[in-house]
Amino acid sequence: MNYHAWDSIPKEAINLMYEKLEGKFELLRSNKVFMEYVNARLQSHWKRTRCNWSRHWKKNGGRTNPELARSKRKSDCREEAWKHMCDYWELEKTQKYSKQMEANRAKQVNISRGGSRSLANHTFQLTTPETHMPPSPLELYHKMHYNAAKQGWLNDSSRLEYENITQHKQAAMDKLVYEGITVTISIEHEIEKEAIKSVLREEENHTISMGAESSEQDTSENEVLKNKVIALEAKQKREKEKYEKMFEFISTKFPDFENTIAMETSDEVDGDNI
Repeated sequence: MNYHAWDSIPKEAINLMYEKLEGKFELLRSNKVFMEYVNARLQSHWKRTRCNWSRHWKKNGGRTNPELARSKRKSDCREEAWKHMCDYWELEKTQKYSKQMEANRAKQVNISRGGSRSLANHTFQLTTPETHMPPSPLELYHKMHYNAAKQGWLNDSSRLEYENITQHKQAAMDKLVYEGITVTISIEHEIEKEAIKSVLREEENHTISMGAESSEQDTSENEVLKNKVIALEAKQKREKEKYEKMFEFISTKFPDFENTIAMETSDEVDGDNI
């Protein structure tokens, strides 16, 4: 848990996970498809554990009362790991990123047909029994977002994203061919993985940028409205002061002015009542 991104975990730590698994299961390390499935399940469990701990931290006031949250350590988390995670969650950068991701997820439109099953599970199920070849990353993406028996693509966002991934892949393939490198199936799969990551990263950065622009626009509009209110209040204050000075001047020049106004107002009221 000292690493906050799965890809940054060193191979030595991954091997320790393998060794723990081998105490209960037989790992076919020479079977690439099987090990990819194992890695995906390990990553899924690692991510789910961190999410559960983070949810527990937030539920116990992590954002508003971090000291209280620290004292409410989750039962399945070692004290050292809990302290490290609390240090990480309390960082301003981490909290800012977390809130931005929550906002992004609320706006998410690119849905999937995967259901409750993980991508690793889908990959394992779609692996060809005879050749033990898994579906390519691009095939898996297509499977998760396209349904030929129904409406086709789930939405325009999925279709455009798939087209963008395909373009990224083709550009990378053309570059390797130009350099005289033979593209194997393994290399092609890696290219597709990088293309998908690149497109998803672009989408995420675009969403964050749009959110920032929207926030700046809202702030600008609020500032304009605030200035208008201030100007209107200042105008009303000037009118009130002008009226008070004029009334004071008339009262000084004509001492009976207030009594005259009061009598006229009383006569008007009595006339209305007749």
